[in-house]
This record gives sequence, C-alpha cells and structure tokens, in this order.
Amino acid sequence: MTFTPRAAWADTPEPVRIAVAEALGSEIADHVDLHGGMSPGPAAGLRLGDGRQVFVKAVSAQVRAHNHRMIRQESGILDVLPESVPAPRRLATVEHGPWIALATTWAGGATAPTWTDASIAAVAQACRTASGHRAPTALPPVAQRIFDFDGWTRLLDLGAADDWEAAHAGPAAEVVAGWERWTTGDALVHRDIRLDNTTVDGRDGTAVLVDWAYAAAGASWIDLAQLAADVVATGHVLGPEAATDRAYRLLRTLPPEASRFVVGLAGMWCIRAATVPDTVMPSISTWRRARSAALRPLVTRLITDMDGAVV
Repeated sequence: MTFTPRAAWADTPEPVRIAVAEALGSEIADHVDLHGGMSPGPAAGLRLGDGRQVFVKAVSAQVRAHNHRMIRQESGILDVLPESVPAPRRLATVEHGPWIALATTWAGGATAPTWTDASIAAVAQACRTASGHRAPTALPPVAQRIFDFDGWTRLLDLGAADDWEAAHAGPAAEVVAGWERWTTGDALVHRDIRLDNTTVDGRDGTAVLVDWAYAAAGASWIDLAQLAADVVATGHVLGPEAATDRAYRLLRTLPPEASRFVVGLAGMWCIRAATVPDTVMPSISTWRRARSAALRPLVTRLITDMDGAVV
C-alpha cells in the first residue's frame, strides 16, 4: 500500500543520519529502503557496524507536519508499553531542524500483500495479548484517537452517492450512535490495526504490531474489530467472499459493539474520502472509498443482525 513515494534513506540530510548513528552507538554499515505506508518520509532497515539490524523512519515537518507529530507521539508511547506487548522497542529518537527520526528494534517476520487464515490468527493473538494489558496511564481514552465516526450522519446531510448509501446510511448512523460511550475501557488498544502495521513470522505463527502512534485506553475488542474490518478492506488471498466470511466469523466471537465499530469504520472512510483532500497523498481518497465499498456486504449483514438490538 503506497500513497506517495517514500524518500530514500540516503537522501535524508547527512546530519540526521549521523545523529541516528551516534544515538545508536554504532556506524551504519548498510541499509535497505522500505516502501509502503502512509508517510512520504524515508523508512529503512539499517545494518549497524556492531551487527545489529534496526528499523528507522524519519520525516521533515516541512514535507508533512502530521507525520512529524506522529513519530514524536509514537516515541513516547513505545517507552511506556509493557515488555510483554508484541511491539518493537524504541532505541532512539533524533530531532534535527525540521527533521525527526525514530529508530526501533527490528520486527521479525514479513508483511504479505493480502491476509491469509494464518496471518489473521497470528495478528488476532497479538491483539489479544496487547489488550490483555491495562493501558499505561500516559495514554488517553480511545475516544481521543477515533475520528469521523459520525461519518454516516454527515453523509445523510451531504446526500447519498448511490442507492446503497441511500438505503443504508440512516440505519448505519443509528448503529454507530453513542460510540464515545461503548468504546470506553481500560485495555491497551493499538487503534490502527492494518495488515501493513503488522509483521508475521510464518515459522512460529507469531505477529508483531508496529506503528503505535494511536495507542489508547479502550474496550478490549477494538483491535480485533479493526482486524476484521481490515481483512475485508485489504483483502484475503482467497478472495472477497472469504474475506467477508473470516471477518464475520471473528466478529461473532466478540461483543456486539465490535460489529458496530466496523460499521463506524466504514462510515469514517466514506466521509473522509468525500471531504478530506490530501495534497501530499492524493490517492488516499481513492483508497478510503475502496475500503468503504469493500465493506458494504459485511456492513449490510451486520446492520441486519443488529436490527432492533441497538441501545
């Protein structure tokens, strides 16, 4: 998933690269540029002179201030995560002029382009492990990390784009209503579970969750609900019907609020695609629209299941 070409690590200003090496206590012997994700800044795997392999990402606030803030935010979050959480560990954060760089331990495994049954199982277990921890007190309530969950209500005001939206936006808005109340909790929540924010080790079936900038305290099922939504939105190796089936089966193991959350995510992507332009990542609106559209069969089924049961 690539919205804009990432800058190369070699094109990062030399003082930043030197500062990263100094903070890590070893020269950078080699690197491999990594691609994908939602930042125009460089991301790379570094091989250090002392033999360590680490991950680094960087960005200039002059290129995209949002990503600069997110790296700084994630740096603080990684420092307070319990060691038993399946996450990378922060090694160093460097700021130089408008630039910020975060170096972490290397997350083993790989990220495939689509979900498989094995990767769903591995990431689901990682989500359960993370949510089994009480959120550190430094993290905010999850309501502060959830955006545009009034998407279906706002879409009613904008006007439906097609017959499906005309038929389902109203019921979807009712399903999502009150989300600030039913998403609360004290569990550690990653809050940005997507396939590209995970690595899976095929040898032992374990997963690591990466990109913790949106971590919060919330209901323990939130990351599993996001996993279900992403299986459909990103896709399953066996096709769309399998993706919807796997997501529905996962949601059936969770409280009904998890299904309501998935409906809210679909509305969030829909309204953002319609109203939030991004000149740095112009293709992100198309991506959001495609995700919301992919979720329609699942959302239709979930709304039918919850008909008359929403409180």
